[in-house]
Amino acid sequence: MIDISDIHMIQVVADVGSINKAAELLNMSQPTLSKKVSRLEQKLNLELFSRGIAGMVPTEAANLLIEEGSHLKDQLRKVERQLELMSYKKGGVVKLGVGPIVEQILLPKVLLDYVDQNYDFKIQVTTMSSEALLKQLRKGAIDLAIGPFVESDIPDDMTSPLYLSEKIIGAVRSGHDLSSKGAALTLDAFTRFKAVTPDIPAHMGHQISRLLENTPLEPEIVCENYAMAKTIVSNSDYITAGPESLFRTEFTSGELAKLEFPIDVNWNCMCIGRPETLLIPIVKEVVSIFSQYMDAPEV
Repeated sequence: MIDISDIHMIQVVADVGSINKAAELLNMSQPTLSKKVSRLEQKLNLELFSRGIAGMVPTEAANLLIEEGSHLKDQLRKVERQLELMSYKKGGVVKLGVGPIVEQILLPKVLLDYVDQNYDFKIQVTTMSSEALLKQLRKGAIDLAIGPFVESDIPDDMTSPLYLSEKIIGAVRSGHDLSSKGAALTLDAFTRFKAVTPDIPAHMGHQISRLLENTPLEPEIVCENYAMAKTIVSNSDYITAGPESLFRTEFTSGELAKLEFPIDVNWNCMCIGRPETLLIPIVKEVVSIFSQYMDAPEV
């Protein structure tokens, strides 16, 4: 029977293309590794490597073993993480993955609430793109993903206990030509003025397309950090856009002026996790904190 160590061994040999180099990485002698690979080939009755001047070149069988083995390793990690969470009677760590905008809108409030309650568990936060969040969630590297998702993004074996939808608005510096005219944020504005925005989530593509009359939005600066984006906008004629709550302080102080889109454009966010993970007490507690700032889906 093949085990995870066999798959790892074949992966290392395929990566470096040499028994000698692979043996060093695997902390074993060259003869020992060579025998292990040969025994596995005999067990499978298949050649896993072509041996020649080019070194150890993986065969189709080895590539299949490596590809399918990566899924097995991900599944094993998920099981191990689930067991780890189940073992926590007190304490433990909840691993959160959040999108850049979530990090700026929701995370400060959630972490302040966490601090105020003096919980006996820890929170570990990683910020990444929506694609990376789903990948890490599938691998079991994070317990919850909170990012710019819509319902169609949720994998079949996962669920979403919370969501948030917020109106997107434009922002310019006080005294900008658009602010003085009280203009709406139109295609003409985007063509006349340079923009600094984050990457646009796929689910917002059709909304932006309608707004810009099918003209692609290509900002001069792509920036996920809104503190930096607001600094640029405050000191130039650049335009930015994002969820309205990101600019509340600057709108109140008059540093920035709000521009309305002629049609509604919304930023959507969802919390995604595995059903069994969401039943773990410390994970439920974290979801409860987020629920103060996000909504439960309608039944």
